Amino acid sequence: MDIWKIIRRCAGVVALFALYMIAEMIVMIPTVATNGKASSVLVALVFAIVFGSLIYLLATTYRYYLRPDPEGFEPHAPMRETWVFMGKMVLALVVVQVLSGIAISLHWTAESQNQDALMQVLQQAPLTMVLIAVVGAPPIEELLFRGLLMHSFGSLKDKRRLWAASIISSVVFGLMHAGPSEPLNMISYIAMGAIFTATYVKTKDIRYSIALHFLNNFVALML
Repeated sequence: MDIWKIIRRCAGVVALFALYMIAEMIVMIPTVATNGKASSVLVALVFAIVFGSLIYLLATTYRYYLRPDPEGFEPHAPMRETWVFMGKMVLALVVVQVLSGIAISLHWTAESQNQDALMQVLQQAPLTMVLIAVVGAPPIEELLFRGLLMHSFGSLKDKRRLWAASIISSVVFGLMHAGPSEPLNMISYIAMGAIFTATYVKTKDIRYSIALHFLNNFVALML
């Protein structure tokens, strides 16, 4: 893959991420416009239309990126070793979350701005926040950071490209959730990104990293 194709694909990922941010703002409109009094049916309908369309667009683009040779990155039934590996990844996420909690309790760092913003929106618009963070974010972010960004660098059969794509995916994921002004929080998010990336690379099925991401966001939002 030539350098210009890589640049075009990465630029496409950036554009799609911007579209994701716009989608979040659109879904918030009913809640903001009614001062939090929008009906649950309206909120759910707007979310389903906006996020459903975006997920379809990302999934279609992902399938295009994998053509003509998916290199094994295809949906497949889980085996025993898959469940064992997923258990290890869940444990790794728990370790990251516990260490992050310890750092916050010892005042080494404050709660991440990203988490603070989520909690504020959760108080004002609980249904909207749950739909965005738990239902919408996992498939969209996994398709963006794993499905599209990693495959922007060409064949992942090449070990060097695989390592480079994995590191870039994890670091960009971390930077999108916590900036350099929050170094410990940024490291925590990069570690989470690395766990999701390892899951995608090991299973070669993006549904597993989506499921892990869903579990992480659900627990983080509900605790």
